[in-house]
Amino acid sequence: MKRFENKLIADIVLNNINTSKVFKEFNIDYSIEGNKNFLTVCEHKNIDSKKIINKLVAAHKDVYYLQNYNSWKLDFLIEFLSEIHHNYKEENILILKQYSKKVADLYSKQYPELLEVNNLIQGVSEEILEHMKNEETILFPYLNELLKLENASSTSKYNSSKKLKIIDSFEDEHYKIRKTFQKIATLTNYYILPENICNSFKLLYIKLKNFDDRLQEHIHIENNILFPKAKKLQFKVFSKKKEYS
Repeated sequence: MKRFENKLIADIVLNNINTSKVFKEFNIDYSIEGNKNFLTVCEHKNIDSKKIINKLVAAHKDVYYLQNYNSWKLDFLIEFLSEIHHNYKEENILILKQYSKKVADLYSKQYPELLEVNNLIQGVSEEILEHMKNEETILFPYLNELLKLENASSTSKYNSSKKLKIIDSFEDEHYKIRKTFQKIATLTNYYILPENICNSFKLLYIKLKNFDDRLQEHIHIENNILFPKAKKLQFKVFSKKKEYS
């Protein structure tokens, strides 16, 4: 118990990414609840802490380097998020929009919750696409500029850089997006397939489950790894700027 009782959710996952599967099993969103105390979350969700601790302890200890995100440098994290996670979402979000509408049209009389699921997917899809666009055109270029300035020695190089207070706004958007997917998960009974449904219905739920898992990992990497590293870098660069001013 002492191993986890005073830890934040994010710290547990950062120490071993394999524990994320355990939190998913208990419907604990480690991406946006990462800054919460483990036992506090268990109490709030009426989860038997001993039961989940046993599974956390049993989680595979070996972490493959390509999943040990906290050990990566900032520039590699940015590249990974842009090329892997963003590309995946762009490719799959259009499929979700298409199939959610199709399935709602076919089954909404039998499963009326599908109308709300479809509305949520159509709305959050646009939010995610806009969010990723802003990351790639505003946030990531800003962070790459900070990386260049980190080792700069000339004060003139600092003059073109503006301190943008943008990280917190991206965290706020993450929270909103995850809350929408939590609602979708609840409406779909956490993507459990009903009986006697067509392949389109099955594909929608399978795609939604996979997308939800990847989104949670994506936001965990940004909220709990990328952004803390970026804030430290930002502080370092602008503290250094004061020394030259």
